[in-house]
Amino acid sequence: MNQLYLSLNEAGLIFKGQVALAQEEVNYILLETYENGTTNSVDVNTFETLFGDAKDNPTYEALSGTHTFKLGDENYTMTAEEMGYQKYFDQWKEKGLFKSLSTNRRKI
Repeated sequence: MNQLYLSLNEAGLIFKGQVALAQEEVNYILLETYENGTTNSVDVNTFETLFGDAKDNPTYEALSGTHTFKLGDENYTMTAEEMGYQKYFDQWKEKGLFKSLSTNRRKI
């Protein structure tokens, strides 16, 4: 996912912040900014938990599909749409943030 994170960072969508209950600083992905100035974001660790099965191929198609992940002792299978992320992936695609991912892949 490194190339995806680089693309998001170049677009100004990665920022550092503190976890609410901990004193440590983590990376966040900015998902949305509302008219009143509040934001919606996800920390990178949570993003990787939800979409880790697309780690080796974080393309629009792979992220938009169905994902299986574990939270606590439970396994879940959900689509990006069901999780509420599809609209952000659509926005990233419109901004061209996935193009650099496919151009860096070697063809055999």
